[in-house]
Amino acid sequence: MSKKVVAVTALAVGSLLAGTASASAAGGSAEAAPSSLTWVGEAVPSDAAPAGKVARYQADPEAGTITFLGFGEPEPEPEFTPFIVVNNPPRAGDCVLAPTSVPYASYGFRGAGTINGTWANRQRITAGVERCAGTYRAQSGGPAFNTPVLAPGATIVFTSPAVFSQVRI
Repeated sequence: MSKKVVAVTALAVGSLLAGTASASAAGGSAEAAPSSLTWVGEAVPSDAAPAGKVARYQADPEAGTITFLGFGEPEPEPEFTPFIVVNNPPRAGDCVLAPTSVPYASYGFRGAGTINGTWANRQRITAGVERCAGTYRAQSGGPAFNTPVLAPGATIVFTSPAVFSQVRI
């Protein structure tokens, strides 16, 4: 029996937390790694927001593009939870995956870590009191993309329905 040893650097850990790295075991089947989004216009990071404001974005899941829309007012900040909790309906301060329409529900995520699942027909992701990011693809199929890590209160609105497969806080 052989043992597999894996070394992870601080940079790799940071990339994994930011959702920009992927790994697969030999012999296992893994989905293709998410592609990078293409910025339309200026690439403004969410932590560039002026004091008292949060970043707002729009993403096109069909084209894999993201556009900075500007800065807006933040939401109130509730308490921090040390693990991921999924709320339906979301609570104030959650990282929220909002649906395109009824009958789909909004889901709120709070805490720290990564949660995998399938949240179809999503129109928007909004960071809560913690930074969050997600992996999504167009509802119609195609490659997966990682959102940028969103600062608290930042929002990405999708131009067409998206399916999220992962949320990272």
